[in-house]
Amino acid sequence: MTAIDRVAPTAPLPDHIAAELDLYEEEIKQYRRGELGEVKMQKLRLQFGTYAQRQEGVQMQRIKIPGGVLSADQLVTLADAAERFGSGFLHLTTREDVQIYYLKLEEAPNLMRFLAAAGITTREACGNTVRNITACYRSGTSPTEVFDVAPYAHALFRYLVRNDHNQVLGRKFKITFEGCTEDHSAVRLHDIGFIAQVRSDDGRERRGFKIQVAGGMGGAPMLSHEYTDFLPVEEMYNFAAAILRVFDRYGERKSRMKARMKFLVQAMGWPRFREALDLERQHVGPIPFPPEDVQEVHQPFEVPPRAGLPVRDPRTERPEYRRWYRDSVVPHKIPGLKGVNVRLRLGDILSDPLRKLAEVVRRYSAGEARIAVDQNFYLPWVREDELPDLYDALRSIELGDPGAETIEDITTCPAADTCRLGIASAKGLGSALSAALEDGGELAQYRELARTLRIKISGCPNGCAQHAVADVGFHSAAMTEDKRTVPSYLLFVGGRIGLDRAQIGEVMGKYPAKNCVRVLQTLLGLFESERQDGEDFTACMARLGEARLKEALEPLRSVPTFEADPSFYQDWGHAPRRTSRTRSSAPRSSPGTRRRRPPRGSRSIAGWWTRSHRSRRCGSSKTSSCSPDRPAARGANCQGSSRA
Repeated sequence: MTAIDRVAPTAPLPDHIAAELDLYEEEIKQYRRGELGEVKMQKLRLQFGTYAQRQEGVQMQRIKIPGGVLSADQLVTLADAAERFGSGFLHLTTREDVQIYYLKLEEAPNLMRFLAAAGITTREACGNTVRNITACYRSGTSPTEVFDVAPYAHALFRYLVRNDHNQVLGRKFKITFEGCTEDHSAVRLHDIGFIAQVRSDDGRERRGFKIQVAGGMGGAPMLSHEYTDFLPVEEMYNFAAAILRVFDRYGERKSRMKARMKFLVQAMGWPRFREALDLERQHVGPIPFPPEDVQEVHQPFEVPPRAGLPVRDPRTERPEYRRWYRDSVVPHKIPGLKGVNVRLRLGDILSDPLRKLAEVVRRYSAGEARIAVDQNFYLPWVREDELPDLYDALRSIELGDPGAETIEDITTCPAADTCRLGIASAKGLGSALSAALEDGGELAQYRELARTLRIKISGCPNGCAQHAVADVGFHSAAMTEDKRTVPSYLLFVGGRIGLDRAQIGEVMGKYPAKNCVRVLQTLLGLFESERQDGEDFTACMARLGEARLKEALEPLRSVPTFEADPSFYQDWGHAPRRTSRTRSSAPRSSPGTRRRRPPRGSRSIAGWWTRSHRSRRCGSSKTSSCSPDRPAARGANCQGSSRA
C-alpha cells in the first residue's frame, strides 16, 4: 500500500475529524500535482501541527497533549506512531507536547487518524492560533494546590479547538493553568495564565482564577501583567473569547516579530489595553459554563491501610536508590501515595523504552502519566510502599536516572538538529554539560553545591527551552572570527520562574560554544567562593553584579584563529553514528522504506544526529535562517531546496 493509502483506525473517528482528515489528504494530493500553492499548503500543514523539518523532504509532527495528561494506552500509541510513521524517536517539549520526526507529508493524514483513534490530536499544535493549553503537571496530587486545575484546562481546550474566532490570529497564543502555590507551569511567560484561587461567598466556597496576561519569550522576553486577582470560573469562556478578539482585532499583522500580545500591550499601554478588554468582555456577554464541562480527568483514590506494622525494605538503603528518591519522589495530597518524576535526558525517548514505560505506568501509577514543562514524565499515583519496585522497574528500562529537577536535568529544544530556525545544536551543548556534571566530569564537584540550579538551552532567540528564566540560560547565536562562522551562545544569568518572584535573566554577553562548559565552571566557581550563608545561586549572582560577572567571564569570549584551534569553528557535534532500520509493518511509502533512527539502547539519544545536517540540507556550512513557518528561502543564508 502506498503512503497516501488510508490506515484503518482502531476505533471509529467522529464524523468531523474523519471529514477534515479526508479533506486534508485530498489537499496534499492536489499540492503534489501542483494544483495547490506552497503558501496554502504551509497554512494547512501548520493547522495540523506539521512543521517542515530542516532535513529535506521530511516533516516534524507536533502532537498536542492538553494539560500534559496521558494514559498508558496513549503512551503505547505514541510509541507506535513514532516507529510506524517517523524515526522511532520522540521529544517532549516545554509546552507538554510530543514531537516525532522524519514524517513524510503524504503519511500525515494516516498518522493523524492513528492518533485520533486513541483520543490524541495534532489540530492547532502550530500556526497562528491557540497552541496546546498546558497545566501544572502535579494537578490533583500536590499538597499545596488550591484546587485541581486540569479539568478546567481541558474544558478550555475543548472550547477553543476549531473555534472560528482563533483560527487566523496575527500570531500564536499560549495559555496555562496553575493550581499550586509553587509555579510548575511558568505562568508569567504566557499570553494567559490562570492561577487557582478560592473565595468565600456567604459561607460557600467559590472557585476562580487570578489572571496574568501578555507574557512571552522570544528575542524580547517579558513577564505578564496581572489583570485581576479573582475571575470566577464561570467567566472563563467569556474572558478567553474576549481577549482573543482584542488580540485578533488590534494585534500586529505586518511585522511577524512584533505580532505577539506582549507587544500589543506595550504599544497600547496597560490602561488602554485593559479598557479595551473590559469593553470586549461586555460585548461578548455571558457564555454558558455548564458543570459537565469540567470533567474529572483524574480519579483520585484512597490507599487502603496497611495490615500490621510496616516492614523496612532493605532496598531503600542502597545509595543509588536514596539519591533517586531524593531527586525524583515528591509529596502527595493523598496519604500513602507519592508523585514520581521520571527524568528524560534532554527530553528525548525512543519508542521501545516508551512502550515499556507504558507498562510501568499501568502497573505503578494507575495507568496515568503526565508531561512536565521540564520535559520529564510525572507518575501521579504511586503507592509509597511500591517505590522500590518502581525504581527497579525504571532502572530495567534505563529510565531510573537520578537528577530530576536539579542542575543535571538540562532543558533543551531540538534546535539545529532538526529545526530550520536552529542556529546551533542546543542538544550538543546540553550533552556536553551533562557529561561534565556526571561522575568524573570537570563540573561534578559542584553538583551538590548547586543542586537546585536549572540550565536551559534554546537553539535560537525564540526561546522554546525558556532559557531567559533559567538560573543559567543559553541561546544559540553566531560570531565571526578569521572570516569564519563560530557557533556561539548568548548567556543569561539569574532568571527564575515563580508566581511572585519570576524574573528574566541578565544578558552577560556572547561566548563561543566550545567555551560554554568553562563559562558554567567559572560561574559555579564564583558561587562556591563568594556565596553567603543561605544564599542560592541567583541571589549570589545578583549580589556580585553584572560588572563582576562579565569581568570573570571576559577571557572566555575570545576565539583562537582557525589554524590555532579549528575545533572552535565546529559545533558541539553529536557522535556521527547512523543506523538504518526497516519500520514495522505499517503504512509506508514502499515495502522497502527505511528511515534513519538512533541505535537501540543509546543512552544519549541526541547523539545520533550530527552537526553536518546543515551541509546535508543547504550544501553549506552557513547558519540557516529558514523559518519552520514558511518554505526556506533561497539566498545568502540558505542554498538548499525550499520544498517541504
